[in-house]
Amino acid sequence: MNPGRIKEWLVLLGIVGGVIMWFATMYGLPPRVDKLETTVGTMQKQIDRNDVKTDIILDDVKEIKSFLLTRHGGE
Repeated sequence: MNPGRIKEWLVLLGIVGGVIMWFATMYGLPPRVDKLETTVGTMQKQIDRNDVKTDIILDDVKEIKSFLLTRHGGE
């Protein structure tokens, strides 16, 4: 093969590879992104629930501490 022919083949392979990559990203990425967004949304809900539970526990601990300190004359 002469250098001109090799150059043509490389250009053709580059174009074909670009088209294949375009199809792969257009039809492969959106479902994966949707799935990851769903997963992140679920994890965020769990984090929010855990934060609420932690806040409830901390409030209860503060209330118990306050009760004990006032009952036993502590500061």
